[in-house]
Amino acid sequence: MGKEEYIQILTDQIRCVKARVMVGDEIRTHIEDQALAYQEQGMEEAQALEAAVREMGDPVETGMSMDRIHRPEIAWGMIALMAVIGLVSIGIHTMFGLGDPELGMSYVKIQIGCTLTGFLAMICVCIVDYSFLAVHGTSVAAGFTGIFLLMWFFLGKSINGSTRWIHVAGSNVAMMSLIYLFVPLYGAVLFRYRKEQARGMVKSLLWIGIVLVPAYLMNSLGTQVSLAFILLTLFSVAVARKWFGIKRPKRFLAVLWGCVIFSGPAYLLFLSMTGQVDIMQSRRIRMFLGLDPENINYTRYAVLDILKGSRLIRTGNRGFSEFIGVVPSYNEEYVLASLAASFGFAAMAVLAALLGFMVFSIFRIAFRQKNELGMMISCGCGMNFAVLILICIFENVGLLPHMSFSLPFISAGGTNIIVSYIMAGIVLSVHRYKSVLPKELPGKVKLWS
Repeated sequence: MGKEEYIQILTDQIRCVKARVMVGDEIRTHIEDQALAYQEQGMEEAQALEAAVREMGDPVETGMSMDRIHRPEIAWGMIALMAVIGLVSIGIHTMFGLGDPELGMSYVKIQIGCTLTGFLAMICVCIVDYSFLAVHGTSVAAGFTGIFLLMWFFLGKSINGSTRWIHVAGSNVAMMSLIYLFVPLYGAVLFRYRKEQARGMVKSLLWIGIVLVPAYLMNSLGTQVSLAFILLTLFSVAVARKWFGIKRPKRFLAVLWGCVIFSGPAYLLFLSMTGQVDIMQSRRIRMFLGLDPENINYTRYAVLDILKGSRLIRTGNRGFSEFIGVVPSYNEEYVLASLAASFGFAAMAVLAALLGFMVFSIFRIAFRQKNELGMMISCGCGMNFAVLILICIFENVGLLPHMSFSLPFISAGGTNIIVSYIMAGIVLSVHRYKSVLPKELPGKVKLWS
């Protein structure tokens, strides 16, 4: 039996079409290496190749064994974890709806609907093969940015002088949550430019500037800083993995982050001190830098005053009633503090630990990938969740000023919940195809297999 005939019979036993090429290449390399070893022992080329093929065993049995290994895998544990987080979110908002007469059951129904929609979106995204981004990643990123800007210009809804919402089909979509979908797309952009050396590195950095344009238009300093930090961290991972051929990546990254750390605050302070921004922007910058008297950052100090009276574990609704009376965004930015006021710091810690375990699970999936694209986009999702969760925790305990950040999966608002589940679906897709896709992807790929 010839080498190619053997490989054809073997790969015909593999049900997943995407895995056939990868397995075929692996078997072909193994046969050729073994044949070369036989030739070095004195065999003729044809005889050595025949012996190498025969040593592989029965092609049907070997193919069936490969079929059990190289097939899509569903991360049922991750799905169960996301279901638990969804149920916790529903329970929290049910408490809010029943405890605040201004919200009522209509609010609870909306949040349940958003959570179920997000969970369904996660399952749908999980089915899609993410590897199409290897070819179309830059196009999708450009299209996403362009559509985002068009929506901002033509559908944007201005509130208090800032356009951070778009009105679509009778619903408001939070652009500050939607923009974070660019993070996994940036992972695909980095993958696209990974072999272009210095040129690819410059292009990758320019993409960060491009996506920060809509963040700047939304007049959200916190979004600009957090998004830039996440994208630069993802870029740093690519540099550390020597995607751009930098000879001394550690030294390069030290210089890069040194410039970022010192230039960012200095620039913000310069704008605030020289009056090159309007009064509201100046107040936001000063508040972000910690130069915030109590009359500027009232919510922060109000939350801290209430939490001083909380305990590790508490019962009753007195704390919650007191909290909603003075904190207008208790069901959005201050969900964790709301739990601490209602049930004690233990409830806050349990929710933070649950979300922390989710982030750990995502990074575990990311760094166990042999496919570089899958590693990078799932790592981007993990970084996004990690940064936003940490910001919300620090904000809720008073280490950061009051900023408009939503806690992934938990804070009220359909956009935040659905976007969070879409990112979780991307991670599930990466896990699903971890035993199917090779390290290097082919030039053409399909969405489904």
